[in-house]
Amino acid sequence: MSEALRRIADAVTDVTEGEVDALLSALGLAGRKQQPVREVRRTPLPSPRSAPDIHSEVEWV
Repeated sequence: MSEALRRIADAVTDVTEGEVDALLSALGLAGRKQQPVREVRRTPLPSPRSAPDIHSEVEWV
């Protein structure tokens, strides 16, 4: 690793996430991008009247 790259790596290791966000904001960048929440696909449950043979119970622990 070159000396210049080593100095950059050493400087970056001491930076907190808040400092990174502040620096990116000061530079006019958006900062850390939030990932959009993905909707989880769920299998629909049958209604009780459409499946009379199905019996289910829930136990809260």
